[in-house]
Amino acid sequence: MATFEKTESLLNTYFGVAVAYILLNLVRLGVSAANKTTMVAELATWNNIYPLATTAATSTAANVKDKNISKGKMKDILRLIFGDILNSVLTSTDRLTLKIPVVGGRHPIVPVPDSQPIGSIDDSYRLAHKITYTDSASGKSAKPHGALGCEIWQKIGGVAPVSINDLLFLETISKNPLVISFEGAQAGLKIWYWMRWVNNNGKGNWGPTSEGTVLP
Repeated sequence: MATFEKTESLLNTYFGVAVAYILLNLVRLGVSAANKTTMVAELATWNNIYPLATTAATSTAANVKDKNISKGKMKDILRLIFGDILNSVLTSTDRLTLKIPVVGGRHPIVPVPDSQPIGSIDDSYRLAHKITYTDSASGKSAKPHGALGCEIWQKIGGVAPVSINDLLFLETISKNPLVISFEGAQAGLKIWYWMRWVNNNGKGNWGPTSEGTVLP
């Protein structure tokens, strides 16, 4: 639906521009003959009463009341006309001139951030690791715009991982920290972690490898 001006002087200008534009594009916009007739008549009434109600020498309570009634009727007929226009017909010029915003439709794709999560592993806890991250671009612990969360993968023991095939998915977190626990038999093992930003549209680049040892 149209966004009407809140200031009456601007609204007065808008009414004139909108009606002139609609009359110029009647057929393409699919405006009915009845709505055209009503619109033209309401604009004539508005053009007559608006200056009377806003000029000090002629402004009376009755004129102001009539002006407000006319303003409401102008908005009503324009809303009716706009509601009948197919979205597929409206061009960007139509929307700009008539002040009809785009509502609904497909949302723009939000890209995954170019930055990476920098992982930090606190392995000072017995049989547990506390995992936190900061963003490589901002240095902050909050995930950057475009990221729904931080995907964390893990390799337990052995040698350092060289590809994702060496790791197992652990969890996706949206805020710090993540605390994970280990079994007693895993005490003394080195644990490697890979992290990357993810959203509904894809996955970002891996951050640097983080590691910690399981404290018995």
